[in-house]
Amino acid sequence: MSAGNAVSSFHVLTKPTGAICNLDCKYCFFLSNVLCTVHAKNADHPLEVYRFFRDELGTRHIQLIPIVERVNSDGRTRFQEGTEVTDRSVTAEQWGRFLVAIFDEWVKRDVGTVFVQMFDAALASWAGVPPALCIFAETCGDAVALEHTGDLYSCDHFVEPKHLLGNIADTPLATLVGSPKQRAFGAAKRDTLPRYCLECPVRFACHGECPKNRFILTPDGEPGLNYLCAGYKAFFTHVDRPMRIMADLLRRNQYADEVMGILAQQEAALVAAAAKAGRNEPCPCGSGLKAKCCHGSPARQSQ
Repeated sequence: MSAGNAVSSFHVLTKPTGAICNLDCKYCFFLSNVLCTVHAKNADHPLEVYRFFRDELGTRHIQLIPIVERVNSDGRTRFQEGTEVTDRSVTAEQWGRFLVAIFDEWVKRDVGTVFVQMFDAALASWAGVPPALCIFAETCGDAVALEHTGDLYSCDHFVEPKHLLGNIADTPLATLVGSPKQRAFGAAKRDTLPRYCLECPVRFACHGECPKNRFILTPDGEPGLNYLCAGYKAFFTHVDRPMRIMADLLRRNQYADEVMGILAQQEAALVAAAAKAGRNEPCPCGSGLKAKCCHGSPARQSQ
């Protein structure tokens, strides 16, 4: 495909945010809700990805899904089996850095105007509200997968023979969803958590994430740890303070976007305090860094 055709084809799916369309195409759709897969290639460019969606496409709703492909014993990736992953799978550390980088930009300028599903789900956990994402619920089993044949599976991540519940042509859908097999599948999300997860300070926000990713060992050698655990733990720990602020705002019937002003005021106060401190003294923010390397750095002082 030529560059010109590539641009036109892409334009069909991504209408410019401006008032005038400068390409002569027959069909055009405004891309307001994006589902972005995060993999080994794009995971190291979080702000490029986020800003492209926000600024170039005008997207206001973003879903981020980490790609974790398990390699089966036959070298294929058909089933949720095996402890090795494909080269294009995102690593736990990449996933954590990706989320943290986007969150730090979002929480400073985009709360209330750009809605990132992962951040909304996290805020629900801090606010004590059931998360909209099943991966962060304590149990699962309600998001079944129905094939065109009528076959019903426990989850769209487990469309495999051993997770076939039956066929709705033979058994009512409600009966299959409420079956002991399916209820056991959902309860296992909670009941099979390793001790490392049970004692984790951010378990309330994660609950072990999706069972499909629980195939590595804990530091103590117990099976069942999520492959993305390190990334999620880094992210949930990083966002704790702003999440607490937003959750408190919501409890007081205020808007979560007020967090942007609160954080800006706190940042300004820290920069001012760092300016008064000695360059080699500990930064007032408590980071453990010297003031000159933190809130007293030229970049911070010039903001």
